[in-house]
Amino acid sequence: MLSAQDVETACKVLTLTINKTYIGNCKNGLAEGQGEATGQHRYKGIFKDGKPNGSGVYYYNDTTYHAGFFQDGQKEGKGETHYMHYAKADSVIKGYWSGNVYRGKNYVTYDFNGATLFDRYEIKPSPQSGHTIGFEIYTTSGSPTGVPTDLQGQPGNVLRLEDITVGDKTIIRKLSTVETPTRFYVTYDIDSFPAKLFVSMSNGNNFTLNLYKAAAWSVRLYLNK
Repeated sequence: MLSAQDVETACKVLTLTINKTYIGNCKNGLAEGQGEATGQHRYKGIFKDGKPNGSGVYYYNDTTYHAGFFQDGQKEGKGETHYMHYAKADSVIKGYWSGNVYRGKNYVTYDFNGATLFDRYEIKPSPQSGHTIGFEIYTTSGSPTGVPTDLQGQPGNVLRLEDITVGDKTIIRKLSTVETPTRFYVTYDIDSFPAKLFVSMSNGNNFTLNLYKAAAWSVRLYLNK
């Protein structure tokens, strides 16, 4: 355990609202493990890579605080926000947060408006932080335009992801693509979350996918018509 004076110069906190002083454990020059950081706000709990990651309490001021789970400095998972009042009980909001936003009584990490376009879909984030999304698209139907061919030169029937655009302040970069006559795989790097993706398919259909939390995302889409 380091003192506040030692950590202030030797151990960084990367969340700007609490990066003035720090008391706690350190790894590779960043806050790591149990600690307490202060600045405009105050946080006491678990750190990883210089940011609140894990369980802790984040104090906005003398009357408002959030107790729960954090990821990359943001509220993520189950928690409760308390608004303290003089001479009466606290006002409390309980439930689940994702991407620092209250999502209600159920843990919701994404929003997808393309469910009716596919026979089945699976969208899963990794439990830990990440910054990629991988699409696996499987179909037994043909793509009406730009139909690819297999290795023997015969018409293929793969449905492809043609294009992705993103909302403001987000950068997306293609990492890899693999295509077979029935399956299409593509992986992207995403620089920041939450991220809103606008996706165009080779059959002319489009959908949007809002990703709330930072993760290594896996998206599987099935169309068998």
